[in-house]
Order: sequence, then C-alpha cells, then structure tokens
Amino acid sequence: MVQLSMALGHGELGAFRAYADVYPDDTLLLVDTIDTLESGVPNAITVFEELRRKGHKPVGIRLDSGDLAYLSIQSAKLLNDAGFEDTAIVLSSDLDELVIWQIITQISEEAPRYGVDPDHLIKRLVYGVGTRLITSWGEPALGGVYKLVAVKQNGQWNSAIKISETPSKVSNPGSKRVWRLYDRRNKATADLVMLEDENPETMEKIVLHHPSDHTKYRAISRREITRMESLHVEIMRNGKVVYAMPSLEEIRQQRISDVAALDPGIRRLVNPHIYHVSLSRKLWNLKEELIEAARAENIVV
Repeated sequence: MVQLSMALGHGELGAFRAYADVYPDDTLLLVDTIDTLESGVPNAITVFEELRRKGHKPVGIRLDSGDLAYLSIQSAKLLNDAGFEDTAIVLSSDLDELVIWQIITQISEEAPRYGVDPDHLIKRLVYGVGTRLITSWGEPALGGVYKLVAVKQNGQWNSAIKISETPSKVSNPGSKRVWRLYDRRNKATADLVMLEDENPETMEKIVLHHPSDHTKYRAISRREITRMESLHVEIMRNGKVVYAMPSLEEIRQQRISDVAALDPGIRRLVNPHIYHVSLSRKLWNLKEELIEAARAENIVV
C-alpha cells in the first residue's frame, strides 16, 4: 500500500492516513518501507495523533526488517515521547523461538542505555511467527518406523525384537507402559518404560536403565519420588472411541503444566539438558535375553 501511494504521489504519510480512514480502530502500520526511524515511525505518530484527536486508539506499528531489537528500542522511545506508551510493536520476518529469545536478550541489555524500560517494552511486543510455524523447519521429515514388539499366539503374547548394528535402533520388546516420575520438588525427573505387568508404585527401589548403553543406569529410592503418573490413556477399545476429547483450553493448560514440570535446564533453548527416558530393569533384562537368544540362534558354527 505504501509503494502504491508513493507511486501515485501521496507518499508514506498519505498511505498511513488512507489506511487509518478505513480502519480507525484497528490501525497497525508497517513502518519499514522507506526508513523506519526517520520516516516510518514519525509518520505513524502523526497519524496516531490524528486518530487520538478523533477519539480512536491506534493498535501499533509493525517492524519486518533490520535489527528488530534495536529498532524496537528506538521505536518505543519515539512512541513513548509522543505519549503512545502502550501501543503494540509487532515484529515479524522469519521469527522462531531462538530469534525471539535473542531479541529479548538484546533488548534487556541495550534498552536501559537509551532510557527505555526493557520489561515494559518486552511486554508490549507482539511476534508474528509464520513461515517457521507452518513448515517443519528443523525436521522436515518424521523419522518414525513401525517395529513389531510382540505377537499373540494361543492367547499368549510372545515378545519380539529387531536387532541393529546401531544400538539406538534396537527395539524395546514386549507390551509396555510409560510412567512419569516426579521428585520432591514436583519436577519430572524421568520417564520410565516398563513391561505391562510392572507397577513402579509397588517398588521400594526403581532402577532406570539407559535404553541402549548398558553402562548407564541409576537407582531411585521410592522415598525420592513424590508422584508417579501413567502416561498411557486408552483412546479406542474394540474399534470404538472410549476417550472423552478435552477442549482446546484443557489441552493448552495440560501443555503449560507439563512444560512447567520440567527443570529450567531442560527447557532452555540453547544446549538444553537431556530429559531421560529409561527402561525398567525387567524390560532391560528381557531385551538382553532376546538379543542373546537371537544371536545364538543365528550363529553359524
């Protein structure tokens, strides 16, 4: 719209005014077409003042190029000086969680030197995340593989295993359940994969094995665990749905609760700690027995 207005001889200010005439209560102006700080923001402020005199409240400005952190600080300073301390500053341009984190970090460090309150500025920011939200940016393909873990024969389940030269690709046999263990801080300390007939709530000591490295394991006393959560939920039974679907808000609250239960070191965006998913001792022993049996059966003497 700004480019069209310029081509018609009305300039950036003319484009902003035309937009505000059509959307007086939803005026959000893209200010980086010409020069963000020398032209875009000053012209936006002019239009915002005109709207205010008419009894309307502008929504804010949008930045879509350049050093978004620096431009946010300088734009906020200009807006604050003009009495628009609460107008939004919308950021876009291939944003993802790491870019947003970097912007917030830079604002926290640089804003005070320009007389801008970093906390207030960060709270008024709005992030337009598009490209990297609608595409699988870092993992364009799901590396999921179906592997048989048990076969039912004559009413009995027989465990199956797939062996690989890559230890992490050796499947975990048998019918299983997954439990989440919470420590005394009510933080999730590990997920534990167990055979279906196991129940960690009846154990005094729980041994957690690394899924593929026999040298890595740890034991947890029952006294160290304050809560155990079964992560398996029955969705279908005999071909029929038996699950009451939660609302979007319930799903959102569950996600917030699950993330809050993780340690900050696991939640951090750069070099996070690994959250451990372990095998029970019984499952680990079964896995080792099946590996040995499979190798012995196929060894040619």
